[in-house]
Amino acid sequence: MEKGRDNFYHPKNENDVRDLILQAQREGKRIRVRGAGHSTTAAIYTDGFRSDNGPGEGIDVILDQMAAVFFDDAKMQVTVQGGCHLGLDPFDPTGVSTLENSLFHQLDQRGWAFPDTGGITHQTVAGFLSTGSSGGSLQHSVGDQIVSIRFIDGLGEAHEVTEAQDHDLFCAAGVSMGLLGIITAVTFQCVPRFDIIGQESTKQVVDTPVDLFGNGSLGKLSLAQFLRETEHVRLLWWPQHGVERMVVWQGRTMQPGDYNNETGPQGHLKAKPYQEFPLILGKPDPAEALAGAFFDLIRYWNDPGPLGELTRASLHLTLTPFLKLFVSDDGPQGPQRFWDAWLNALPMDNAASDKLLPTRFTEMWFPIEKTPEVMSRLRDHYARVGFPATGPYSCEIYATKQSRFWMSPAFDRDVVKIDHFWFMHSAGDPSESYYPQFWNLLKDLDYRLHWGKYLPKDSAAFLPARYPHWNDFMNLRQRLDPNDVFLTDYWRIHLGVR
Repeated sequence: MEKGRDNFYHPKNENDVRDLILQAQREGKRIRVRGAGHSTTAAIYTDGFRSDNGPGEGIDVILDQMAAVFFDDAKMQVTVQGGCHLGLDPFDPTGVSTLENSLFHQLDQRGWAFPDTGGITHQTVAGFLSTGSSGGSLQHSVGDQIVSIRFIDGLGEAHEVTEAQDHDLFCAAGVSMGLLGIITAVTFQCVPRFDIIGQESTKQVVDTPVDLFGNGSLGKLSLAQFLRETEHVRLLWWPQHGVERMVVWQGRTMQPGDYNNETGPQGHLKAKPYQEFPLILGKPDPAEALAGAFFDLIRYWNDPGPLGELTRASLHLTLTPFLKLFVSDDGPQGPQRFWDAWLNALPMDNAASDKLLPTRFTEMWFPIEKTPEVMSRLRDHYARVGFPATGPYSCEIYATKQSRFWMSPAFDRDVVKIDHFWFMHSAGDPSESYYPQFWNLLKDLDYRLHWGKYLPKDSAAFLPARYPHWNDFMNLRQRLDPNDVFLTDYWRIHLGVR
């Protein structure tokens, strides 16, 4: 098939996918699939890919023509092709994504749901699964809902695997970074649709009603216990001197007693949506644009040269008051309250625009039992190092339920996740100038890393020992892709494949 004018191939069916894989094999090229582009660039594309500046060195694919959804009413199961978006993707380069053709909208219209979602729903089904993405719950998991996975391997062979039929292949395919094959369809077990009710509170770190750094004291739950007992939760930590705020978002499934005149009855909810950004003239966009403009203005905060020195000097006067505009304590009316349908409330970061406030991060997944030590070390590091550690942005904290998939960072253990944010337009490479301090500070606490985010350059030296089935996965990868058509230089380095 011919390459599109956008330098991507757009297969219409599995035969087209198979042909592209075999073409890559014949021509000695790599082949990779772009989902929503939410991961780091090198993790997605073939080596040297250039979307707007001519052809790359390999075969880069978008599955926008493979986004169909099929329902099994008797089992309450849905089978969805890999290119279907979970929700509307406002930045879909093909222009195909709409609310109406998104998976979650179609489920909701049918009276079905997923028990959890990711923090955003711009992603495609295959992309979401491939990197082990997840939401913020220790009680629910999208991975638990997967019934079967269908993919085409590096030899052009189709596999449709369930846990019962082929346990090992299923557990390998659930989080595969696109290294076993191209996912063409996934079947999920759904649940009845539901609504979410919750609140978001902003307080000084010392006043947060959770013991953030210990095992629980003075009537407070420890952070680990709070994460376990709260159905859905996300925290944003602003550790800068003079700001020192914790934003706590929490939600739960609405019960019959939660519905009243204000919310409306069950089935006819009068939604009160969550507002991630302060409203200006009744809209959140101006506030987000203002935040993006500020971060753009201080893009040289981490630069070692004269511009960096000047930027840091000016931030001594401007950073604290500016951040307090956006991270202010709860007002007289208390925390922000919200209630909404599951598909709108659970992706609490959907409002964050990749254009107005483009953010990148490294995401470290720790055993939940290590939460007090992780938080204490970060607190002490922020206090000791100051602005070079805190930067001008926040740190995100949430949790994920243990996974059965071998290469999931949550395999066989509940985890607390720490995300260090980086404004994309900031000068420099955070993997060289910012993230190493955290990777090194916490290295002995057995963290794993989100595969779609920034990884340490020495990841292959320590990650294999942290995954019990690492060698099993690598052996399957070699068997299913003996010609390495899916293995780019990026993955070869980070996985230590020779």
